[in-house]
Amino acid sequence: MLFRSCACLLSVIAWLNVAPAAGKVLLRVAAGPLPSAQAMGVSEVVVLWPVRDATTLANLPTLGFRVFLEASSNDLAAAVVAAERENLAGVIINRIGADAATNNKTFRSITDAHPKLLFRFLISGGKQPQMRGRLVINRDGILQVSRPSSQPWLDTNLAIVRLTETFHPEEAPVLYDFHWDLSDAVHKELGPGADQYALAISEAEAIRTDVIVDFPESLQKALVAKQAAAWTLWNQVKQYIAFSSTAQAYGVRPIANMGIVTCDAQTNYEAVNLLARHNLTFETTRPQDLNAERLNRWNALVVFCAPKNPEISLFNDFAKRGGIVVLVNQRGDYPWDSNTPARKDEHSSTFSVGSGEIVELREPVTDPEVFARDLRRLIGAERSALSLWNSLTTLVTGYRHIFTGETILSVINFADVPDNVQVQIKGRFASVQLETPEAACCVSLQFFERGGFTEFTIPRLVVAARVHLESAVNSRATR
Repeated sequence: MLFRSCACLLSVIAWLNVAPAAGKVLLRVAAGPLPSAQAMGVSEVVVLWPVRDATTLANLPTLGFRVFLEASSNDLAAAVVAAERENLAGVIINRIGADAATNNKTFRSITDAHPKLLFRFLISGGKQPQMRGRLVINRDGILQVSRPSSQPWLDTNLAIVRLTETFHPEEAPVLYDFHWDLSDAVHKELGPGADQYALAISEAEAIRTDVIVDFPESLQKALVAKQAAAWTLWNQVKQYIAFSSTAQAYGVRPIANMGIVTCDAQTNYEAVNLLARHNLTFETTRPQDLNAERLNRWNALVVFCAPKNPEISLFNDFAKRGGIVVLVNQRGDYPWDSNTPARKDEHSSTFSVGSGEIVELREPVTDPEVFARDLRRLIGAERSALSLWNSLTTLVTGYRHIFTGETILSVINFADVPDNVQVQIKGRFASVQLETPEAACCVSLQFFERGGFTEFTIPRLVVAARVHLESAVNSRATR
């Protein structure tokens, strides 16, 4: 996020080594009449550029909206002129497929010339959050569709957002979009249902990022015409927009017990995506950003890049302290190779190093689903910072507030029926409070402590919930 007004705050957050967080919903609308921002429950809208008649944009700010034009790099100059002339908030740049160096040079010159406008980059091509019965796997560049399975597959944007945060940290919080699947005849005519909007909004909040949601023109016209069915649907959606807007925005750090070292955002995307789907809590990092301080936050490490000597030394020390290191398809002469493997088969060798292990996988990841399941078994429940039981349709993300020590879990149900969700999180807590869009905050949940972990159950998860856990240590300190 390149907002000049946020420069000070961003520098403080960077110094604290905490990524800025978000969860804002922007609606991509047609350049035409809309109900007021207050009635819509949304303050920011996006209009695709070029617009046939730019004067139609002038009315949107008077309705209470902050309006952004979305433009490609080629149309950026014209969009900026129109945005400034019509007193709009700024411009969102979709730079997919364009030359990055040229983009950056053009971007700098335009932002310098238009300091009153806000500029953001769009990560285009996200997925509509949904649950599916089939999985598409990329094997050697060939897409293969799995057989129907009793194991549901979740389309989630968690991996693409975390990888973007790693390789484009200057753009935090990440702004992404997706397009509705309207292949179904009913959805093609009426647009998405309230449950689909709710899931998309809740996922963005759980990932702590911003999302552009397509707003069908048919719904836009129906709301303006005050059609009762349209307002019934949108009032349900507004409930989730309001809920997401109350999430902690800054000063929170993701809970993660595993680091993933990757050289780019694309090559190992599918593997990272399946780790997210299996609720393995991770942080992604570039090799050059590794250091002892970051490693101290994790107990497991997955390495997709060929390590250099300084990194090899870090991995060796990490394992000696009890960590697990998994090297994926990396060949080299490593110091632990001189030892006899503790375990060995045709696909891997496992070396005991100090109180930890280093696993060398001799092949690239060809089946991300199998890789994710194997990695979960290798790490084990005792090393997992956060896990779910009997919740194949649920995604959970965890954050810890750096000032208060409060732990916040965002739990999202991708199924179309309410679910009972059992949660286990490492640590001891004085209270566990449940907050949902359907009920006022907050409901106290019963919890149990076992072996350094806290366990509790969310009795009925409809789509989204936030769980607030007060640290037992902080609770005693304030008494």
